[in-house]
Amino acid sequence: MSNSDKVGDNVTKTTYVETDGHHAFYAKDQTYVGVNGESMLETVTSEKLHWVTHDDGRTTLDACYDGIWMRRSEDNGSSWQDIGNVYAFDTSLEEEQMLPSGITLDETTGNLIRFFRGQKADKSCYGYINQGAYREFYSISKDGGDTWTDPVQIVDGRDEFNEQNWGPNLAYGMKGAILNGGHCLWMEDGSLLAPFTTYNRLEPGRPWDFSNFCARGTWNSDRNEFEWNFGEPFEVTPEQSYAGCCEPSIVSLGGDRLFMTTRCQGSEAKGLHTTRYSTSSEDGGKTWASATPLLYDDGSPVHTPASISAFFSSSTTGKTYWIGNILDAPVYAQTPRYPLKFAELDIEKTCLIRDSVRLIQDRPEGAHEHVRYTNFGSYEDRKSGHLIITLPEQYRNRGYDEMEQPEDFAASCVKYTVELT
Repeated sequence: MSNSDKVGDNVTKTTYVETDGHHAFYAKDQTYVGVNGESMLETVTSEKLHWVTHDDGRTTLDACYDGIWMRRSEDNGSSWQDIGNVYAFDTSLEEEQMLPSGITLDETTGNLIRFFRGQKADKSCYGYINQGAYREFYSISKDGGDTWTDPVQIVDGRDEFNEQNWGPNLAYGMKGAILNGGHCLWMEDGSLLAPFTTYNRLEPGRPWDFSNFCARGTWNSDRNEFEWNFGEPFEVTPEQSYAGCCEPSIVSLGGDRLFMTTRCQGSEAKGLHTTRYSTSSEDGGKTWASATPLLYDDGSPVHTPASISAFFSSSTTGKTYWIGNILDAPVYAQTPRYPLKFAELDIEKTCLIRDSVRLIQDRPEGAHEHVRYTNFGSYEDRKSGHLIITLPEQYRNRGYDEMEQPEDFAASCVKYTVELT
């Protein structure tokens, strides 16, 4: 790829974090550190394949995240410097470990909020992680990210909750939840809305059972901590999704009105297509309407795999967009994760405008059928107003199951600059 390639209408692509030949690099959570200026923070994660020897003597390749760290830019994202600690999950430790899980700026106060996910190792669980022990913490910076308060756990403020039973139906070690801090919203009243995915403890025969809820944080009088109130869960039935709903993307439609779409998994064995179920709230995330498929304005379904998405509200156009892997036909699972597209959201009817769908990246000529354009970060460039998307361009040459050595997994993170008109 050249320094800057045109890949779609008013879309250019550049190398953002070049691979070292061993890792795939992710960049996300891009956040300006103040209400003015060009200083920014972002989170970078490195992932690699490694050889794993199992109890029965088999040796296989498995992927692991071996580093998460923060970078800082003083020139609006043109150049970056690594800062702070590098975090890596150590499966040999028994104590809880803290991993970064997002950054957001309160443009009213100028405070930065950084989130951490607490998790514990358990070799009897998927990925050696006890999903029941997931819980979330937050830290505050009032000086543009130079210093941070010690992390404090997010706990529902009602009297019956504490660090162990930290929200309705959440019990540390049995049922946990994670927050993607890059998808938080600042509400019109100055409160912070944090969307969670809840994990039930793994059970034989049904590895995942997800649901979602939102926690709403209100500043105390000194603006040095939040008081949290957890809303009711949003769930989908087994007849709608094989594994519940997870990884919510959420947008404010004004006042306390919200719209949320969720990642849901289909099942070919059950004849169940992957469907992105959506919902709305009229009370700031306390309660949610019944699940309905994400639709176009003509009433037809939006076809997607089980993959992440994001909303983007543009100060340039005044419009709100939904970004995701939009397909021409339904699928049963998590692939293909191309093309990557975006479309305008009709905020009154809460549907996508079909004629507004635009391509960001399709499968390149000669690329493997499992190439992925997903797991992205996105933000608005403060100077140009362009939409910026960053993601690892993975599986260009081999599918995951075809990889023979760790180097097959390596991928650079690329950057898309989308000019909105």
